[in-house]
Amino acid sequence: MKSSNLNKEQHKCLKQLKRKIKKLDWFPKYQSFSEIGIKGLRNDSDRYTHLGFSICKDKVIADYGCNLGQTVFMAVKHGAQRAYGFDRQRDTIESARELQSILGYRNVEFHVIDFNDQEFNSKINRIFNDHIPDISFFLSVYRTKELTQRDDLLRFILNNTKEIVFFEGHSDRKIDTIEYYENVFKGFDVSTRFLGYSQIDTRPLFMIEK
Repeated sequence: MKSSNLNKEQHKCLKQLKRKIKKLDWFPKYQSFSEIGIKGLRNDSDRYTHLGFSICKDKVIADYGCNLGQTVFMAVKHGAQRAYGFDRQRDTIESARELQSILGYRNVEFHVIDFNDQEFNSKINRIFNDHIPDISFFLSVYRTKELTQRDDLLRFILNNTKEIVFFEGHSDRKIDTIEYYENVFKGFDVSTRFLGYSQIDTRPLFMIEK
């Protein structure tokens, strides 16, 4: 649902939430949410140009490091049957849940998950129950400095996705090259396809096909 389609009360709630989000120290560094007029450092349309959300129709999807739920909502907007968003920051998840309520999206769940927790995999599996994702998104998370179990998390995502994983790298031109990530993928014996860059000539995007 676009913000232009909201009723008066929904507009009021959204306005209050946007003020709250702008006060969060972390948000200005993150992805914009243009559909509802929330501006971060990065343009979300650059990323979404390369991601074919039409394949999400009737699928179960998961987003690891979901931020405000931009990708989750986009997938649901394109017909995803069920969607899960995971992030370690509680204020992020609380804001995503508020947005879900305001926008009226159903079959969406947001959960606080510490990916450095030794039991993160079992906690996520309990949330999934029998709804293992068909498609997963792992966007600009792998080299996050706070993430100590990056390979364990990527392995979990690959092992718990039925069809496709969309993977986005980071923006350091010296480190985040196509060759760097292709070398990472070699350790997982997967088939990948480079889709392009989501931020001018940085943040390489890949499709990993199961």
